[in-house]
Amino acid sequence: MVAAQGGRSPFQDQTTLSGNQKTLIALVGIGSMLEFWDAYLIGFIMAFLIKPWGLTYGIMGAVLLASGGGAIVGGAVWGMLADRFGRKPVFVASLLVLGAASIALAFTPERGWVYMAAMRVLIGFCSAGYFIQIALVQEFTPPKRRGMLTGVVSAITTGGLLLGALSGAWLIPTIGWRWTFVLGAAPAAIALVGALRVPESPRWLSLHGRQDDARKAVAWARGDTSWERDHSAPQPAAARSWFDIFQCPRNVLTTGLINVGLISGYYGIVLWGPTLMSQVQSVSPVTASKVMIGFSLIGIMSRLVAALLADRIGRRKTGGFYALAAAVALVLAGYIGHGDLFSPSLFWLPLLLSFVFADGSLSVCAAYSTEVWPSRLRGSGAGFAGLAGSVGKILGPLGLAMTAGSANIVMPSATVSVIVPAFQFLAACLAVCGLTYLVFGIEARGKPLESFDQPDDGAAPALDPAHQRQNG
Repeated sequence: MVAAQGGRSPFQDQTTLSGNQKTLIALVGIGSMLEFWDAYLIGFIMAFLIKPWGLTYGIMGAVLLASGGGAIVGGAVWGMLADRFGRKPVFVASLLVLGAASIALAFTPERGWVYMAAMRVLIGFCSAGYFIQIALVQEFTPPKRRGMLTGVVSAITTGGLLLGALSGAWLIPTIGWRWTFVLGAAPAAIALVGALRVPESPRWLSLHGRQDDARKAVAWARGDTSWERDHSAPQPAAARSWFDIFQCPRNVLTTGLINVGLISGYYGIVLWGPTLMSQVQSVSPVTASKVMIGFSLIGIMSRLVAALLADRIGRRKTGGFYALAAAVALVLAGYIGHGDLFSPSLFWLPLLLSFVFADGSLSVCAAYSTEVWPSRLRGSGAGFAGLAGSVGKILGPLGLAMTAGSANIVMPSATVSVIVPAFQFLAACLAVCGLTYLVFGIEARGKPLESFDQPDDGAAPALDPAHQRQNG
């Protein structure tokens, strides 16, 4: 097998990345960025269609939240496919289908919001393959740098939101929303490059008995065609069912709560931030949106710093304290914005801090949600994490609507009068994430992914007797 005896990674002794590893990181990062650009694009395009199409809040809700429903299903399906057919096919297929769906949106009939919602379900379904792409990167990189490299991909991915904002400001008014959707097919180009350039994950190949291909994949990643590895150590069998993830209850508990709590809180900040800033700071919505673009740029830096800390002090401490810091900042933002503490003119500062800390925790979440699973379940486990995050995208707006007393779950009435309880709700979601990291989290800092396949590892499932004899 490619994995060395004793749970060592074939990349354990690497001190620098090869050109092929850098290419893989760039491909996955850019592909994910374009994927999320496609996902965010609808919000900016809908702003141009509200008046000409006579859209109601209910119709907008159906279109905007359609992708969340598709992502919940996609998380389970892509995860299962990744464990059965490989990480690479999921990376390629999800981007190709996403590109096709974006082109299909360009042919939306006039006032055809039902058609648009259906295509949005498909786009949400495809975007749920994000964590599988993270797994592909992790299975090709050195253990000691896995957190930082995952953070780099996460930081690049954030560019999708910036592309969406730039599209709303300049692209859509210039070429129209239909041609903008056509440009949203760009992820397909990344998929084709990946199909031709990147091999299958050596971990997946090894688990499925394809040892020659696994060694070639490792040699490709290391940039060393003469690389050889002792392959006398047997490996666990491949996963039989997606439901095998429940053999790892601690993994299910932590990845589920971390993703639901973090995404619910983060989504609420992004949802309410521009509107409340406009009200509290008395600035125009355009100015507030530009400020949020600045927030996003700072958030990218936060993701990189958090990724570096995750490799230095650990995933649990970094992810946990970042999420708790975001929760505290949100509570302060609520009281300051309402005028109960300090001056409302300072509202932007705790809001910025909450956004930045939540962004940093997201960087750690991307690494944690994929690396803690045994190799045979990494695809399904990563898909489950994506599923949980998609649930958070729905629970966040729904919880905000209930807290604010609004029937509109898409864009709850963001008013200063309800800012305190609303931000307390979002802070509670982030606190759930932070406490889950610190109390129940599995520390993966510096550990080879192979170590999670060992029967005595706290994160790995108990093997059946045949596997125990095989690994004994």
